[in-house]
Amino acid sequence: MGFIKKLGYGLLAIVAAVALFVLLCAMNPNLTKGLSEILYGKDGNSGLIGSNTSEEVSAGSPGLSTPAEIGLPAADSGIDASSLVPYMPYNGTITTIPENVLGRNGYTPVTGTGEVLSEAQAKETEESIDKGSDGSNLEFDPEIYPYYAMLDSTCQALYKQIYANACDLVSSFAPCKIVNTDQVQYTFEAVFADHPELFYVQTAYTEKYTSDKKVVEIDMAYYTIANDLENARNSFESAATAIEEGARQFPDDYSKEKYVHDTLIQTVVYDASAPMDQSAYSALVNGRSVCAGYARAYQYVMQKLGIPTYYCAGTSGEDHAWNIVKLGDGYYNVDVTWDDTDPSSYDYFNKTDGDYAGTHVRKSLSVYLPACNGTQYRNLESSAPVSDLEDESSSPSQPVSDAEPNHYDPYFDPYINNDPQKPLDYESEHPESSPTATNTSGNSNTTASPSNAAAQLAVYGLKESDAVTTLQDYYNDCKVQLVSCGMGDHCFYNIVPESLFKTIESEYGKQNYLGGYMNSALKTIGASNCNIVIQAERLGGGYYRIWHNVYVW
Repeated sequence: MGFIKKLGYGLLAIVAAVALFVLLCAMNPNLTKGLSEILYGKDGNSGLIGSNTSEEVSAGSPGLSTPAEIGLPAADSGIDASSLVPYMPYNGTITTIPENVLGRNGYTPVTGTGEVLSEAQAKETEESIDKGSDGSNLEFDPEIYPYYAMLDSTCQALYKQIYANACDLVSSFAPCKIVNTDQVQYTFEAVFADHPELFYVQTAYTEKYTSDKKVVEIDMAYYTIANDLENARNSFESAATAIEEGARQFPDDYSKEKYVHDTLIQTVVYDASAPMDQSAYSALVNGRSVCAGYARAYQYVMQKLGIPTYYCAGTSGEDHAWNIVKLGDGYYNVDVTWDDTDPSSYDYFNKTDGDYAGTHVRKSLSVYLPACNGTQYRNLESSAPVSDLEDESSSPSQPVSDAEPNHYDPYFDPYINNDPQKPLDYESEHPESSPTATNTSGNSNTTASPSNAAAQLAVYGLKESDAVTTLQDYYNDCKVQLVSCGMGDHCFYNIVPESLFKTIESEYGKQNYLGGYMNSALKTIGASNCNIVIQAERLGGGYYRIWHNVYVW
């Protein structure tokens, strides 16, 4: 009887408390709103990390993805989400893929396959396998390696171990921390996203684990070029350094960024069957890749330039990869693969997340990369093809040469004679540079009719058949001659019609000659650098002679 009496008093107390709370809420609506936001978030969703809050939604947005839809890690995945605000895409759905970029994807997500061990097998494995290098002495700057910063301390330790063992070409090792399969998955994602220099490591791994998903062994696979890693690294670094040094001629980060973008477009071909297609090596050295290779190559060269640039993975109808770049006022999306179309463009260069809505949606760890909302460097380039732009204002600001006009010095920056009709003076100052050159001022300003072209060329001991008539023929001829010259200080020339000369002048002004012949020729020679000065001699009869004064080392 006493128990029932106490229970009745308890129920009365609860009813009284509820009634009091209802009364307070009625008198103070802000209390109700505050409780609602705590329980459900400001838009009626959970207030947990990864939820859709009004701060993450611009006015008029049609609704956002759920965390599961964009692949946010689970709470026990090893991600330190306490200080991270995930990017949330509009709708999270792909609505519009332009026809000219349809299918230009090819990113393969980092994947692990595993074998479940019995308790006895797991114990035997733990006793027999080594941890390899733990990498405990390594440090990673969060601004350059943002994926490392996303991990909790346990996964950061595993990250260092994976990186160190990859550098040492260790194939199998035991985790240095107690980790589960999800933690290993996200840590591998982070390592491969942060480090394009691990081009020789395949992005698939295997693991052995117990029934409760505790991982006891990790196995990494390497491409065959790892068997001659020193030479592979030399080739990789030479290719990246050639682009880096070209970019360093420019005075600001934006111009350097654009140069890297344009050079990759000129030197890489999209090829869905390219070997090592997930690596930066496939783009930089082999010159054939898919989106993953483009993005990692772009990331690596930009890292060398000291410009924070991140590898971003997601979907564009299919698995896809692009980049996020930090410039003065914020972050921007860059998709070099989708700009490398026919004709090439700047349609996906330095764009906001809003610009990418409907075509690009981030997934997994990439949702924690910074939101792209910079405006200062957005849409500065024409939508005309990269290779066909004639307006110099749409090109990066050109380096200023210390050389006097028409004065050859192989140590000065490249330039082209701005007045092709003006007689050149380098012959008298540097006769050794062009022993066969003849520059007759009486002819340099004389334009002959096409019917008299043969006579005009004959003055110089030349024939019309000596001329190259297309840009590709010009590049092929330059490569053959430059390779034949080899290392050192040399001079060679081509004969071209006036119409082609104007195109070539534009190509040098935009640095397109690097992809046209220079990079390939240097690779063949085994050189890493070349200074070049271009000078033009008007021959008459509608033809020019283009002198190439080069110093190769």
